[in-house]
Amino acid sequence: MKLMTKTLSLAGVALAMAAPALAEPVETEAVIVSVGEGQLNARTRAGPVTVVYSAGTAIKERDGLRRRDRDSKSFIPGLIINVEGDQQGQTITAEEITFKERDWRTAVATQAGTIEQFSELRDAIIDGQEYVIQREVTVYFASGSTSIAAEHQEELRAAAKEASSFGNYRVSILGFADQRGDPAANELLSQRRATAVSNFLRQTGSIEPGRVLSPSAMGEGTVAPGETAPTTDAQARRVVVRIVTPKTQLTR
Repeated sequence: MKLMTKTLSLAGVALAMAAPALAEPVETEAVIVSVGEGQLNARTRAGPVTVVYSAGTAIKERDGLRRRDRDSKSFIPGLIINVEGDQQGQTITAEEITFKERDWRTAVATQAGTIEQFSELRDAIIDGQEYVIQREVTVYFASGSTSIAAEHQEELRAAAKEASSFGNYRVSILGFADQRGDPAANELLSQRRATAVSNFLRQTGSIEPGRVLSPSAMGEGTVAPGETAPTTDAQARRVVVRIVTPKTQLTR
């Protein structure tokens, strides 16, 4: 009888060891290490986890009290996320994944991101969100021209040489035109001016090409964030170059 009881007891232990652990509700903060199809390899304070998500997972971006719906395209390595769901072993089946807007922008700046993400980062810099201007150069143009004058070439070379000293920098390039003539033609001209400056900076050899954001056409009658509005047509025909870094980066 004792032998049978002992046998049953051992069988119970073996069965318990073989059975998978029950899923438990969890809410945890994690950093994305890599992104796969329908899952994230992430790291928490307790160690590595796999976060599984699906079409039913709520993905939210937080900006202060506001919450916006996002999709899985927002997931990039380096992003800090908050995960709510059920955990079984080292796998979390997510019901909701949230992240802060500023953390997303910092992760994009760090990882360089995709073309789409770069576009959103460029827009954020244009809007003046979460970035510090470390150096600014304004290049002025003759009427109808896209040629960069010699004195401005020297300014751009000096800025390009200094850029790497700012750490995790990006270069924003905004092109403008005066209000004379056709608005559509002026917007195209502002794009050509911005592109000319972008190409010049890349060719200096002092700036990593991947850190130069796509040049943007701002057209006529607009200003860059924090910029004093031009008072003459000569001042309006310009390209504003800004070397910027995330506010979350430690400064010198």
